[in-house]
Amino acid sequence: MNSNVKQERLQNRLGPEIQEFRDSRKTLQLATVDCEGKPNVSYAPFVLLEDGYYVLISEIARHARNLLQNPDVSLMLVEDEDSSKQLFARKRLTFDATAILIDREEANWQLAVDEMKQRFGEIIDGLSSLEDFKMFRLKPIQGLFVKGFGQAFQVSGDDLVDFVHLDEGHKKRTA
Repeated sequence: MNSNVKQERLQNRLGPEIQEFRDSRKTLQLATVDCEGKPNVSYAPFVLLEDGYYVLISEIARHARNLLQNPDVSLMLVEDEDSSKQLFARKRLTFDATAILIDREEANWQLAVDEMKQRFGEIIDGLSSLEDFKMFRLKPIQGLFVKGFGQAFQVSGDDLVDFVHLDEGHKKRTA
């Protein structure tokens, strides 16, 4: 079987699974870094539009200030602990991404607000009217979908899937 056929089968099998997993998550974890290189981990509710993940966060919060100083961000959607069969291998989707501040005058601001209101309810009207709340588009670059032990797949920013070739697997410790 040639690699193109193998790749197409992988995409057909995993593409819908990744989409279903992503659609089942309402929040994502954000790993940000400030201008001095100090890391911070947080989370935010999100909506997914054609061009990326959108989050509405207050610049009072450290992660928003970090994104304004340094647009490099890592994001993760992760399976709930309660539904995971194995806590050491929870299903997760991670991406390296770039944060882009969306101006309130841009069409995507209102589109993202509308999607958020549909997904999260009336609270979005209040939050989006506050001056300190900023909309960021998190544009995914390269990612990883992990289904469990030994089941990791590279994912591009546009959800194309590829195998991850590990040079070395897990090895037992020798005394």
